[in-house]
Amino acid sequence: MKTAQRPVFFRTKEEDNMKKKRNHWKIPTALLAVLTAVCIVAIPVTGYFQTMINAALDAETQEVIPDPDAQIFYWTDYETEEELVANDWAVCRQVTAEGAALLVNRDNTLPLPQDTKFSCFSQSSVDPVKVGTGSAFMSTSEGDSLSSALQNSFQPGCVNTELWKFYITSGYQRVNADLTGGDPSQYRINEVPWSEYPDALKATFSDYGDVALVVLSRSSGEGADLPSGLPELEPYMTDGDYLRLCKEEVELLENLQALKEQGVFKKIVVLLNSSSTLQLDFVDDYGIDAVLWVGNLGLNGLPAVTDILAGKVNPSGRLVDTFLRDNHSSPAMANYDAFPYTNAKELGLATAQNNNAPGIDKCNQDYVVYQEGIYVGYRYYETRYEDYVLGQGNAGEYDYDADVAFPFGYGLSYTTFEYSNFTVEDQGDTFLVGVDVTNTGAVDGKHTVQIYFQSPYTQYDKDNGVEKASVELCGFDKKEIAAGATEHFEITVEKEDLTSYDANNARTYILEDGDYYFTVGSDAHNAVNNILMAKGADESRMSGSGDASLTYKWSNTSFDAETYSVSPVTGNPITNLFDNADLNKYEGAEDQQITYLTRNDWVGTFPVEPVSLRVTQAMWDDGLTHEESGRAALVEKYKELYWSDVTEAPEVGVSGTLSAIDFVDVPADDPTWLDLVDQIPYESMLNLVYNGAYQTAALPEISLPGTRESDGPTGFTKSLLGGSSGMAFTSEDVMAATFNPELVKEVGKCIGEDMLHAQSDNTVTLMAGIYAPGTNIHRTPYLGRHNEYYSEDGWLSGEICAAEVQGIRDRGMLAFVKHFALNDQEEGRYGISTWSNEQAIRELYLEGFEGAVRGGAMNVMSSFNRIGVVWAGAHHGLMTGILRDEWGMEGAAITDMSMNASWMDYRLGVLAGQDYWCGQKGSMGTLDGSEDDPALATAVRNAVKHIVYGVTRTNVMNVGDATVVSIMPWWQVTLYSATGVLAVLTVLCALMAVRTGKKAKSAAQDISSNEEGK
Repeated sequence: MKTAQRPVFFRTKEEDNMKKKRNHWKIPTALLAVLTAVCIVAIPVTGYFQTMINAALDAETQEVIPDPDAQIFYWTDYETEEELVANDWAVCRQVTAEGAALLVNRDNTLPLPQDTKFSCFSQSSVDPVKVGTGSAFMSTSEGDSLSSALQNSFQPGCVNTELWKFYITSGYQRVNADLTGGDPSQYRINEVPWSEYPDALKATFSDYGDVALVVLSRSSGEGADLPSGLPELEPYMTDGDYLRLCKEEVELLENLQALKEQGVFKKIVVLLNSSSTLQLDFVDDYGIDAVLWVGNLGLNGLPAVTDILAGKVNPSGRLVDTFLRDNHSSPAMANYDAFPYTNAKELGLATAQNNNAPGIDKCNQDYVVYQEGIYVGYRYYETRYEDYVLGQGNAGEYDYDADVAFPFGYGLSYTTFEYSNFTVEDQGDTFLVGVDVTNTGAVDGKHTVQIYFQSPYTQYDKDNGVEKASVELCGFDKKEIAAGATEHFEITVEKEDLTSYDANNARTYILEDGDYYFTVGSDAHNAVNNILMAKGADESRMSGSGDASLTYKWSNTSFDAETYSVSPVTGNPITNLFDNADLNKYEGAEDQQITYLTRNDWVGTFPVEPVSLRVTQAMWDDGLTHEESGRAALVEKYKELYWSDVTEAPEVGVSGTLSAIDFVDVPADDPTWLDLVDQIPYESMLNLVYNGAYQTAALPEISLPGTRESDGPTGFTKSLLGGSSGMAFTSEDVMAATFNPELVKEVGKCIGEDMLHAQSDNTVTLMAGIYAPGTNIHRTPYLGRHNEYYSEDGWLSGEICAAEVQGIRDRGMLAFVKHFALNDQEEGRYGISTWSNEQAIRELYLEGFEGAVRGGAMNVMSSFNRIGVVWAGAHHGLMTGILRDEWGMEGAAITDMSMNASWMDYRLGVLAGQDYWCGQKGSMGTLDGSEDDPALATAVRNAVKHIVYGVTRTNVMNVGDATVVSIMPWWQVTLYSATGVLAVLTVLCALMAVRTGKKAKSAAQDISSNEEGK
């Protein structure tokens, strides 16, 4: 009898449970497998970035057991954190107090009475610029607002709170532009249109009508220059120019003027809250009564500003840039941009980037030509003015007043000063300049004496292309002078500073025969006028007046091309090193000659359009090539040019008992340094050279701990990497405007102290250096990093930078002076070719760095750009010829941030004198396997010596003869452990999944067998 068949949709309870019993191990196995794979991939990726990750996480990478009997080389001056912070705040406030420059004070509007009532106008009044963006960015939220500062300097309730609230809630917050390019709207000034001021708000003005206080702010920072006339930005600013008043600001001033005429406001006072120099074509309009330039304020600058308004501080700042009515009148503006070579496309060249971006490995398309030569800032305006007055040099109908609003060195006070008894004494290598200064007013005040010189512009200069400025700053001093009192100033001027660089004939520094003038001037323009009066100039052609009694003529009777042709520091000869940056001397580009601006023919040589250039084969071979074969050929060329006398590779990694602590007082030229360095294995040397971002690696072989470095041109900051920061100080131009090196030295000490106090108790974070100060110059007002550099004047920059460096060094920290060199714009900074002539390079763009290094800086940070077609860090003339052979720098040179920028080649760099790279090991050539290469291995050893030498001059040596052990940072331990655990769990889950699958399969087979039996 046949058994009846069950319907297929019918199951027993046992079968149904079996069907429901799925393999639940498959999902966790898959998830764990994915996580394991992620961790496995993360190991090499994070390993590549481990240096920066360690810095960001403050991760322990070493165990340092200090010597219990260690000598302490650097102590903090503060017993408590509270004392340190209080001093930081006080110094920041003092810098603004002495750096803010009073430009306009009609009818003695300032200082204001104690009972003054204020209406504060502009969106920036509630959000002023305190710091720059990018590497200069720091938190400033703890600082006073303008409202609170005013009420502290004057009296509570003196500020129109309804207007204050209006700006806070207006929705027109000022854009603190990151200025990195891209979205044009980031550049908008974003001022509130007058049409949006409610009538009820306007009704409050009369109750707070003593002063309409207008704040005009502009931001700037790393990554991009300021727009100087971009049509696409016209909706956001006048003519697409960021430094002109926008239509809403014009509208605001027009309405305030009308309200002043109606009697609603008594006075209009303007604060120029910008490091970048606004175009001041408006200061004589709109009924403005007073103008005070304050720059970027730092964390605690605002209280000093309001104290100046109240007369509690007498302003004494002097401008370190020429402030213009027409920012485009500068001869540098015609060539201020990144311009593509005309044959760039056919050669496959890539755009020079502003920031790290795709294609950074081939940034070689763009160039800039410094066609203006030495005529930057006051060197142009005052020189052309003098030639116009004297009717020489084809100066044309030059209108000085149409260009210049306020000259370099300008600044008013609440008192007046008179000069007398001006003397100059020739003391051989120096001049001793003396002058009496009398405070003829009713209040005490600080005063800066500025000494200028003029060298003769001769037929020799015209024949040999040597340019001369009508005046140059060569000395200064600042003192407090009581009302009615007289102070005697004595200032030493180095005769070396009177020289000019003759790149075409003598090929060195010369001191010509002829008449040299010295003068004391209230500013650069006044200095020229004094000299013009001494020359008997036609006063009807002059702008302003001068005093011939405040000049001294020194007649030099012999042409001297010998005395200053050797370095006073090293004794090495000085001669041309930058012929390859001047197309007029460049072999292989003879058909591309540059007409530089000359005072022998102002009208005929003034730049009116960008110089057009194409790439020649020589330019391609010398540095524009991004091909490995081309760079390898350059490496061999460098070996032949600079290392031909080195025939054997050094033996390194040798056993020895020398320790870094033994060398803290050993001079850099002592040969035993090489014995110490030779104890370091070559692999460790390369690690030091490759991976320098914000740290130096530990070297247990010589008992040298690893260190940390920070960013911060205006204060110690880890903003790029996270973590704590120190005090945010003013922009560097405000520091320079103090004309007070001792005060700036205190800024340096404060920065050093902040870093000392950032050390952790377990010696994990041994802070040893800071990537600062910035020492390039303000070639034009539109420089993105204007706030990070001191001045348009290289000599002043060097004097002020040296003071700040001395303060940083005093606290046992290294100052990496940046960006070395000719990094005077942000546009195209990654790889742009910078063309200039040797006189301008030496007298303007290197002078600040020279002053800093000769003043005590042991370290520099090289720049991204090319000099000519050669990357700055691979330019032997710059990194070795100037930096070490002439200036005698003994520490290390680090690069700017490097990752995969092929032109920043490791081999070319170390052969030229570059020591280590601020980044992780990238695809920029390789030094791997170079231990047997005589030139490369010796260059690497020299680089390591420079790095180690610098570290031994820091507070890190407070650990003494320490035991140093490199350890794996916690995050790597975690990553490796997590990878291992996840791998094990993945395997276990997989086994369980297989086991479960087998059981399920077996059970299914049993059911099937049962069914067949039935």
